[in-house]
Amino acid sequence: MMPAFTADIARVLMPLFILSGAGCVMLAWGALSRGVSRIQEIVVGLLHIAVLASVVSIWNVDSEPILGGMLLVDKFSLFFTALCTICSLATLLLSGNYLRRFGIGRSEYYGMFFFSLAGMFVLVSAYDLMSVFLGIELMSLAIYIVVAFRRRDFFSNEAALKYFLLGAFAIAFFLYGMSLIYGLCGTLNFDGIMAAVTERNLMHEPALLLAVAMVMVGFIFKISAVPFHMWVPDVYQGAPSPVTGFMASAVKAASFAAFLRLFYMSFIVANDQWTGIMAVLAILTMTVGNITALVQRNIKRMLAYSSIAHAGYILVAMAALSPDSTRAASAVMYYVLTYAFMTLGAFALVTALEKKDDTKGLDLDDYSGIGLRRPFLGFAMATFMFAMAGIPPTAGFFAKYYVFSAAIERGLVMLAVIGVLNSALSLYYYLRVVVYMYFRTAKAEVPVFDTLGVRIVLVVSLIVVIWLGLGPSGNIPGIESILDWTNESLARIASVK
Repeated sequence: MMPAFTADIARVLMPLFILSGAGCVMLAWGALSRGVSRIQEIVVGLLHIAVLASVVSIWNVDSEPILGGMLLVDKFSLFFTALCTICSLATLLLSGNYLRRFGIGRSEYYGMFFFSLAGMFVLVSAYDLMSVFLGIELMSLAIYIVVAFRRRDFFSNEAALKYFLLGAFAIAFFLYGMSLIYGLCGTLNFDGIMAAVTERNLMHEPALLLAVAMVMVGFIFKISAVPFHMWVPDVYQGAPSPVTGFMASAVKAASFAAFLRLFYMSFIVANDQWTGIMAVLAILTMTVGNITALVQRNIKRMLAYSSIAHAGYILVAMAALSPDSTRAASAVMYYVLTYAFMTLGAFALVTALEKKDDTKGLDLDDYSGIGLRRPFLGFAMATFMFAMAGIPPTAGFFAKYYVFSAAIERGLVMLAVIGVLNSALSLYYYLRVVVYMYFRTAKAEVPVFDTLGVRIVLVVSLIVVIWLGLGPSGNIPGIESILDWTNESLARIASVK
């Protein structure tokens, strides 16, 4: 029997309704007009604000599974919904001038972002493996399209094809893992999986470990972890720069949210069985990402390998998940939050410099002297590079600190040591960007399209990265308040059984 659809459920799902409706409106608008007008851009911004307002209106909603246990809309899912929506709004602020510059302005572009956000809402609210699958697919199908939006660009088409084919390969593993879990537990519901694993003593069953590994493959692909990372540099380079920033921030945030909720709610009782796998993945991902980034001269490829390395750092905390503490889980949430703004800020400058010719303003030489010619842009980019490298007092330092300290608390000291060494290794390629900006003379001045949208994204990202970095002083409600809130939110998740 279908569960009753009540007014309370409709209110809780309001963000999803707004996103789905907005996507349909943008597609219809695109069919009736060519190009993108200022009015359309304003409407798109207002629709994003409407989504954020709906999230705020249901912030204190009671956390109960809805739609027959398919979704659980709580502070955890609303936090990630708001984060992904802010990332999308920032991306669209960067996109206006970019689309006109490259001659690809169409309303369908904005429609795909709304559909992708709708998929992210389902993904971060999923309380059932079937909902996870639906969320991943809805999110991904829209991203495949915007990656190929420069349809006359060979690299953009190649990027979309690689992303699509490898994504289909990874999701097949995920579906096979789902079928194994259903065979073992008789359910795909997170709560039901936990109950079956506990009552039937499946913790040490090889079949369960195989199922967990299969499910893990789908998430590993989305978070761009080794060995399913091969698509990342080509896709990041070929996609339009605003889209690349969205993938590195929102897509990664939503994927880690679902990854964390599933393993924290369903498989935590068997964590001793998969902690080793997660630790090995973390080591390989950090090391491969950082070592390969050392030799990159294309800024988008460098940031792509940097994104892989950061996925490895977050996996350190995933390996440290424990049923007795929320420290590692809150470290994951905090790291995802800080990384989203660091990478959005970095890609804002990349978007401002990219141009329509052979070099595209993406080589390190194109950044020579920009710190002196454009002091604000240079300061902002330097701050984001310092944050990604983990240099205090930026938020990036504290994100890594909490991740590594969670690993040490769990007894994974060697994993934390390897993480610190990898972080030290990353200093080379992050600081190299700063050296080029301030200590190299430009051979030819590269035009900078620092529009109002670019400056807004840079300012907001700077404020967040610095604000969260100053939090521990006690004078500014930064890190301490965020971690207290995440611990409370995770404790509520654990109580929904």
